[in-house]
Amino acid sequence: MQTATVRPAPVAIALRLAPPLASTALIMIGSGILGSLLPLRFSAMGLSAGVIGLLATAEALGFLIGCLYAHRIIAPVGLERAYAAFAGLKSVAILTLHFATSAPAIGMLRFLIGLNAAGLAIVVESWLNALAPDEQRGRVLTVYVLVYGLFFGAGQLLGRNLNVRGPEFLIAAGIATTLALVPMVAIDVRAPALAHRVQLQILKAIRTSPVSVLACLLNGLILMAFMTVGPLFGQRIGFDQRHIVVLMASVSLGSLFLQWPIGYFSDKIDRLYALIGLGISILCVAAVLLGASQRTPFLLLAALFATFGGLAESLYAVGVAHANDRAVMSDYVALSSTLLFVWALGAAIGPTVATYAMELATSSAFFVYVIVLTALFTLFAIWRLARRRVDRVAETHEEFLAYPQTSPEIYSWLPYHRETAAVDDEKPPAQS
Repeated sequence: MQTATVRPAPVAIALRLAPPLASTALIMIGSGILGSLLPLRFSAMGLSAGVIGLLATAEALGFLIGCLYAHRIIAPVGLERAYAAFAGLKSVAILTLHFATSAPAIGMLRFLIGLNAAGLAIVVESWLNALAPDEQRGRVLTVYVLVYGLFFGAGQLLGRNLNVRGPEFLIAAGIATTLALVPMVAIDVRAPALAHRVQLQILKAIRTSPVSVLACLLNGLILMAFMTVGPLFGQRIGFDQRHIVVLMASVSLGSLFLQWPIGYFSDKIDRLYALIGLGISILCVAAVLLGASQRTPFLLLAALFATFGGLAESLYAVGVAHANDRAVMSDYVALSSTLLFVWALGAAIGPTVATYAMELATSSAFFVYVIVLTALFTLFAIWRLARRRVDRVAETHEEFLAYPQTSPEIYSWLPYHRETAAVDDEKPPAQS
């Protein structure tokens, strides 16, 4: 007689998941406050748009290094102590920005912010991996993405009335980051397995789906650049801080909520068609935004910003799904992690290139940059579609999930593919 497996009650599961999700909410409030106001603060300090872009690149590089090497910090001390170290260092770096007056000092602090942000995400996602039951991983991932995006947007809106020249918004972000320690030290469960080093397979990812690689790169190049350029663009066309913050919150919320309908639609068709459609749609929105000015109705501009954010963000999620459709199951984690690093490279390059384009030309030069890059991507995707063999290997179409660009640890608990080590079905990757 078999003994029935005892499953935790939904309420018990929710209580176990609440601490890491609450910590994530507090971290994202702090990040949201900084997201829109730091570019405005640096502009008020007299830094050029190009230098502001370089400072954003420093944070993106810190994130990239953190994803690669945070496990070396976590392994000797464990997740709890590592989380305290990452949160404390990030909070100190945020608060120290008030005293930093030179670009090199600010760049170093933003590098530390990015590095510790990656470490925090790895720890939280390791806990969620340990706490989430197998049958509820998709639902937990959805809640995590919602918490991540909603509280980032809430943090942005909290900065509407904060003085960008003073210490208030930095103190608020530092407080939120420090408070994130409280829920995590209250976790009363056995520590999960420590994060492991990520395996990167750039060439294999390109062979599996070059269109997916370019989609993730393009997302980093244009959307992450826009998170830096957007506040400067709003400032240059004559909007005040309150309107700029609302515009940037529209980008974040559009990025969050448009992914699911776009992803649902991509489940019904070949995802390569979905990626081509995303490229064409981004071209159309960017072309309209080329003519934006202070005379443009604010609600229309906010809607355009939200649409741009949603379309650009979906490039990453649909790109990852398309690559996984065309890969063998045992490659999913390494492939998805590799695509995250491709995105991070784009996020490191994009802000500098975009801000220098805006500095050397006009405030609308960013959208020319978007149009050029997106047109090249769309043409390449159409060319790949035209070259497809009629007798290509069939894809396994997985249900769409929206993954945040946080850390490679998120892919180690893919809801559908946790048992990839047991899979021996080695089919050759299809050409796309």
